[in-house]
Amino acid sequence: MNSKPNEETKRDPKLILRQIRQLLVDLIIISARILFFWVPGGDLAKGKALMAFHPILIASITFLFFLLPPKSVGRLMILVAGILTVSSQWLLGGCVITRAEQVLTGDKETIVDPFLQLAGVSVNRDTRITATLGVGTAIIGLLGWAFTCDCLQTML
Repeated sequence: MNSKPNEETKRDPKLILRQIRQLLVDLIIISARILFFWVPGGDLAKGKALMAFHPILIASITFLFFLLPPKSVGRLMILVAGILTVSSQWLLGGCVITRAEQVLTGDKETIVDPFLQLAGVSVNRDTRITATLGVGTAIIGLLGWAFTCDCLQTML
């Protein structure tokens, strides 16, 4: 059996994106195991802890953005990191943190499921990805709009 990839496999963009996604998921799983070392219950508990931490992380970073002074480097760094994160969601077909949660818990449940159920939307892969991309894009749009308004305010 030949383990070397052929030229066709090397150039397959979908395969390359899948490998990048898997690498990011593995890094997040390793980080979750280190960050939540104190949580008893193995990977299932660490996955649930990551699920609880996930929206808190997003809200905290968004809150920090608005706490920082207008036109600060910190705001710009958060905006750029957010754009890169949302771009990766679009390219990789969803959030890599959510995928890491699913691997750790062994379940397909995501943090958007309760919100979809509350809205009366059927919960499936397509609605999960749509909700994830929609919310991520909306948050980055809001941060980008705020940063642009800050920059334009001094021009007027």
